[in-house]
Amino acid sequence: MASGELDYSSGVPLYRQIKEILRREIADGAADPQKPMTEAQLLSRFEVSRAPIRQALMELTSDGYVYRKQGKGTFPARGLRVHRPADVQSGRFYQFLVDSGMHPSSKVSVPEWVEPPTEVGQLLGTDEHERLLHFTRLISVEGAPLAEANVYIRAPRDFNPTVQELEESGSAFELLERGYGITLGRSEHEAWATAATADDAATLGVSEGSPLLVIDTIFRTAGGRPIGWRSALHHAENFKYRFTQ
Repeated sequence: MASGELDYSSGVPLYRQIKEILRREIADGAADPQKPMTEAQLLSRFEVSRAPIRQALMELTSDGYVYRKQGKGTFPARGLRVHRPADVQSGRFYQFLVDSGMHPSSKVSVPEWVEPPTEVGQLLGTDEHERLLHFTRLISVEGAPLAEANVYIRAPRDFNPTVQELEESGSAFELLERGYGITLGRSEHEAWATAATADDAATLGVSEGSPLLVIDTIFRTAGGRPIGWRSALHHAENFKYRFTQ
């Protein structure tokens, strides 16, 4: 069966299949951003009722893949759009991308035990000369860089995950929970805009000076102990983060 056809025997709701077909076409650049996606066109293409078409378009709009122009219709959005809901638990963003069908991949630096920068140590309440596990992670979606994270974790000293383990799990905290029973509780975020440096531009595939979204996060265990710090740089135009209090 062609990737653009519906599978009536799969058990997957038709609106989800339609949404995934259109999402992939938009992400791959196959959908013309100048051409509106009309209900009539989609009804003719997929030969279904209006309900699944409308549901698919509504969810694509919510996810940022399409947008409405007053009086002109619904159009594909340029570039990748990732909307992170407020109910995605900290440390589970990579799994959210997987579950959303975005086919993420990650590239992780070799983890090392290091003394953290003074500011990070103060935020986490570390002892003098205490070493933390440090690594960087570059997350890509559909082959395009989305975010780079700089991570420090207060972990047992025998916690030495390999690059492969970190890349396959998508989260060091998932490995900590699996191996040591250490679970995350609440987290604290601080976000602001910045301009891409030359290094940022090379890593994320943008022009130097382009706007980036920075989100710094302090992770705490279920008992409230600060266990990790992460600073993540995101494509400002491709990433939307929803907060709740």
